[in-house]
Amino acid sequence: MFHCDYHIHTKLSPCAARDFDIEKIIQIQQEQGMKEIGITDHDYGYGYKAKNIEAVRKVIKKCEPSISVHVGVESHILEYRVASINIQLASYFDYVLMAPNHYHLRGVSLPSDPGNPRKVANHEIYMFEAAVACPLTDVVVHPFVVMPNVFRMSKEEVAAFGQEMMRAIDQKRLIRQLDLAAQRGIGIEISPKFIRYNQMHLVEFYHLCLEREVKLLIGSDAHNAEELGELSKLEPVLKELGVQEEHLWRPKEWRW
Repeated sequence: MFHCDYHIHTKLSPCAARDFDIEKIIQIQQEQGMKEIGITDHDYGYGYKAKNIEAVRKVIKKCEPSISVHVGVESHILEYRVASINIQLASYFDYVLMAPNHYHLRGVSLPSDPGNPRKVANHEIYMFEAAVACPLTDVVVHPFVVMPNVFRMSKEEVAAFGQEMMRAIDQKRLIRQLDLAAQRGIGIEISPKFIRYNQMHLVEFYHLCLEREVKLLIGSDAHNAEELGELSKLEPVLKELGVQEEHLWRPKEWRW
């Protein structure tokens, strides 16, 4: 198992547990033997203010962690060439995670027909292209993961829908974007979220990422303590993919 987790939310993200603070996360991750983690709250969780980011860094420093703790951010694509974060705010973080499919948030471009797998496939590749093209993107997170709560389907329904959607993805467009991601050093997240929603067809997508020399970021996308523990579910998948250290995307040193 790789002892890293670069996608963790705290209570600063409105969607996270109210008791999920930085001190608790660091304690749990140290106890679990993690060596490097990343705090990555949603950009709107900071109120788009640099002083709030500085406060997070001060809390981390006060904790005196025995592991490396990075401060990243999760932003999202609204539409092509429009992201939720600007270059000024992005400069305060160690890295930017870019979500292409935060359809539950206001202003995000939606599929024209959410019940049609082919229409959703066309929209998903469009948003993926937008995320790769964004100059602020360091990693594209949870691409092509169909969320049950967003599409209002059961886990069984969303698994079948996701399979059909993925089959409809234009492979030439997808490969072109993966090649661009590799050239720019953009990573692709692999998260237990796709296992939680039984979308194992994405294993082939991760195979393709590695084939095109795109590095994978390991992230739990945890919003509570229980979800931190789900990272272990990735072990058999990473083994099947043949992932080694050289295949992993890792943050650079702090910009500050």
